Amino acid sequence: MDKTLETEIAGLRPKVMSVARRFFRASKLDGDPEDVVQDVLLRLWEARHKGILISNTEAWAVSAAKNRCISIWRKRGRLVDSERISPDYLSSSEEASQPIESSEAERIADIALKQLSAGTQRLLELRATGLSLDEIAAVTGRPKSSVKSSISAARKEITKILKQG
Repeated sequence: MDKTLETEIAGLRPKVMSVARRFFRASKLDGDPEDVVQDVLLRLWEARHKGILISNTEAWAVSAAKNRCISIWRKRGRLVDSERISPDYLSSSEEASQPIESSEAERIADIALKQLSAGTQRLLELRATGLSLDEIAAVTGRPKSSVKSSISAARKEITKILKQG
């Protein structure tokens, strides 16, 4: 690993851990905030490895940590709600088929993504790594409004493709 990136990540770790701990405490989530820290720092490393320039690494890491915490909170909230609806909602055969359905959904989504232009795929990839619209605009040299509308149009196009399939 690049020494400057290693040093930067070491400096970010306490800040990201603080955000994750506060969120877990405030939302009364079970789990280890270290998982959030690892996810965020791994995403940072992957973004840098792909050559994505991040203008304010600390702000990016804090935002990514907050977003990851919210995702965990939402996912756990859905699990709690589904258990409240009916504990025997899923039969054992349905539970066993979930990994297959998940991989099939990923395959279908991948096919839909490949139907988009390379530029649009790149915008979605940058967004998926956690970059803000401002950061994507800076990386691509496009206006923020253009990035936003292109991502929105891409999502609509993917939805359309998935409905046809």
